Amino acid sequence: MMVQLMESKDVKNFKIYAGRAYMNDDRKDLALFDFVRRSGNKYSEEKALEKLYGGKDKNAFYRLKGRLIEDINESMFLQEYRENDTMLSFYYAAMGRHYFTKSNFKISYYFYKKAEKKARENENYGLLETVYKSLVFLSLETLAENPEIYIEKRRENRNTLKKMGELEDIVSAIEYRMKTNQNLSSTNQDLQKLLQKTIDEYSNDKELKGSARLQLWIYVTVSRFMLQKQDYTGLEKYLTKTYDDFNRKKFFNKENHMNKLQMLTWLVNALFKNKKYKLSLEYAEKLKQEMERYDKMLYARFEFFYYNSLVINFSVINPDKAIEILLTLAGKKSIEKLPFNGVFVFANLCVLYYQKKDFHNALKYLNRLYTYDGFKNTDLQVRLRIALGELIIRYDGGELEALEYRLKQIQKEFEEELEKPEIAWEKDFIALFQDMLESENLKKDKKVKEGARSLIGTLEGLKGHDDTIFNFEGWIKEKTGL
Repeated sequence: MMVQLMESKDVKNFKIYAGRAYMNDDRKDLALFDFVRRSGNKYSEEKALEKLYGGKDKNAFYRLKGRLIEDINESMFLQEYRENDTMLSFYYAAMGRHYFTKSNFKISYYFYKKAEKKARENENYGLLETVYKSLVFLSLETLAENPEIYIEKRRENRNTLKKMGELEDIVSAIEYRMKTNQNLSSTNQDLQKLLQKTIDEYSNDKELKGSARLQLWIYVTVSRFMLQKQDYTGLEKYLTKTYDDFNRKKFFNKENHMNKLQMLTWLVNALFKNKKYKLSLEYAEKLKQEMERYDKMLYARFEFFYYNSLVINFSVINPDKAIEILLTLAGKKSIEKLPFNGVFVFANLCVLYYQKKDFHNALKYLNRLYTYDGFKNTDLQVRLRIALGELIIRYDGGELEALEYRLKQIQKEFEEELEKPEIAWEKDFIALFQDMLESENLKKDKKVKEGARSLIGTLEGLKGHDDTIFNFEGWIKEKTGL
């Protein structure tokens, strides 16, 4: 719920706003707000209804909830619109419309002119169409200005809107051609040639070809394409060049700052995949520096990506440092805001302690993961693989007596999942693990070794199998001597 995503300053401003809006003492809206804040991810409408209305009068409760949502949104708008240029543009246009309906054309004109200026700065051409239409009507009402001025501006803006349509056509064509070109290689000049050829075919406009907006759209399209192909070598080269080019051409600004942070995040991960850990950490620090810009307006949104960048790299070059960072994250209140964050923290603590052969702490954080609220909403396949990882931990920790019981539990819990065709290797792992428990000598047991070879072959043939939380392939090879 939106209440749980609010930061302390948002809460403070809402309380001030709510205090101005209603003066009566029976503030059920604030009681509901506080109840949601205290409940966190454990919030229950049934409990809220019981607390506020004794479990009765659901209609009154839902009216209260609706009013609270409206008040929160109005409070957030009042708090944010002056800091967000896009919101400010719409605010000016809305005020212009308001005074127009009141026939106060002078004030209406004032606000529409401010809306025009801000919308042009933001390249919000859709809003400019509305603004110019309104300014034409205002000019006819007041005769203070020649409406032909705004008719001409509106015509120019329509041409720009047409160019924006061309932008979309170019990007769509590029995306299609990349997907259908089987010989496309991002490690040579093929990709650049394809991009330039498509741009030239779809536009003769010099201004459009040099547009920052077009280049940003192309960057996102190409990067996603490479990510889908898992072409991290090509992605690293493309992003490094693009990031330097955009900085040199001064494409980045406050309005597209999210694109800059996204680009740095993708670059950090590409460098990590290419085992360039120190360089990945250098770009992670650049990411943090950029997160500080513009009064940290996107800091909270990218904070976890930054910490993720530190953890994945230090997990390889300095596991103790990675554990230290994760333990700090585990104590942060913000971990509750995005459920997946807690899954990442506790799962990685479990794996890192396991790698240090600290089986006690590995199981401790595995149990923290199992009882974490966000875990139940995690993808079933991920949950299954974590459960299989538990088998590995308990096996290496010598808990052989408990393993058969836990194995049966996992088979029962994921019975339906294990019948799905995409779960083939996990089902084979369980069968192999069962054989391993019954074997007296793993490295000489023909049945075990045959099953291990088959499973290793399956894992090696799977794209992205190295993204699995636990290294199942390496563990099988170690135990069976393959």
